[in-house]
Amino acid sequence: MIVVVEQYNAHKYSKLIDEMFRLRARIFHDRLRWDVRVTDGKEIDKYDNERPVYIIYTDNQAREVKGSLRLLPTTGPTLLADVFADTLPDAVHLSAPTIWECTRFCLSDAILDRGRRHEILLASAFLFEASLDLAMRAGIESIIGNFDGRVLRLLKSLGCEVEILGSTSRYGRPIYLGLYPISEPIVRGVKKRLMDTQSEVARTLEMAA
Repeated sequence: MIVVVEQYNAHKYSKLIDEMFRLRARIFHDRLRWDVRVTDGKEIDKYDNERPVYIIYTDNQAREVKGSLRLLPTTGPTLLADVFADTLPDAVHLSAPTIWECTRFCLSDAILDRGRRHEILLASAFLFEASLDLAMRAGIESIIGNFDGRVLRLLKSLGCEVEILGSTSRYGRPIYLGLYPISEPIVRGVKKRLMDTQSEVARTLEMAA
């Protein structure tokens, strides 16, 4: 199931949020070796104090975090402006109430360790379908984010129309700045990809039974 955590309901999901921060520590610090700060087993940065929206993919009891991402309006502090500014072309202005930044997208250790393509696609589709659906209802017109080639391929396979605005090789591999617009046709396409992936998973489980 998908849990959308905002400022008004965060108190209801404190344990789930803690587990999300622990997952972020395991993925970004332990697994990917990013230069992030971990305190008490949790990866929390200053942008988590900017009233973000969290999209969390969980089990049916909302206890186990299977994946998550963070959304922030570009009218406030962003990772793009503070850390990845070299991926932003000089002529492009990306600060508006209708443009939000997506960061800290990650999937659980168990999903990544199993390495099953359909399972990775399904978890990612749940997260991005929920974020696009939320964006549509909130009047958000575009989402931006910095990501590597692996995530770029994943976004395209989910039906997101990604426009690459810039990139940097500062980290030893290309890191892209991508913008994906929000529209009814795009959201419908991602929803269809989600349903197709669910059917694929069901067929795989039937064959394994």
